Amino acid sequence: MGDYLRLLTASDREIPLATLQRAANIGAVWSVDHPGTLGNYLAIGPDPNDSQNVWATIECNPVAPNTLGAEEVAEYIDSLDSGGPPAAVRWLSDYLETVRAIYAIRVYPEPMSHSPAAIEAILAIRTALRTAVGGVGQWDGQGFTNEDDRLIWCHPSTHPKGSVRAALLDESTGEWIPCELNLGHPEQLSAFVRGEVHRSARHRDA
Repeated sequence: MGDYLRLLTASDREIPLATLQRAANIGAVWSVDHPGTLGNYLAIGPDPNDSQNVWATIECNPVAPNTLGAEEVAEYIDSLDSGGPPAAVRWLSDYLETVRAIYAIRVYPEPMSHSPAAIEAILAIRTALRTAVGGVGQWDGQGFTNEDDRLIWCHPSTHPKGSVRAALLDESTGEWIPCELNLGHPEQLSAFVRGEVHRSARHRDA
């Protein structure tokens, strides 16, 4: 897992803090002042009174003209041609033009290492965010996921790892074809980036 997990959504709906707090059946979620900026951000950790052991923070960046969020989206669009598959490049180019907000979850590996439950808590909060506003995911070192949270785009030069739920887009029908992908398998990864399923990869039901 990279330092950031992002959710890029076409919704500008505000998510009540209580919604995320209910999802945190392990640890806690609370609002804290954001140093050096207006507003605040959210922290995820074992206890709101333990600011030295925060597992992750969440910041919401709006995407509108002349915002940092808009610059970030433009950078993502410019980077798409460096990876694949080609159909996902086209689909993501269109989708990213509709993005209204970016939720950036920054993880802190050192405090997380002291609590085996930390990753479960962070992923539960991410799931709650995605359920509330939808969107596509961007994982540092992995790539982009679609609205079903399946990996649909990656760049081999980032050396992605692990076995993941992936999907290839059938542009003739607009449907995603699910498969299981071993990112550490060079032939599987190369085939995926070309828009193909290697014979050793497995198709999966959605």
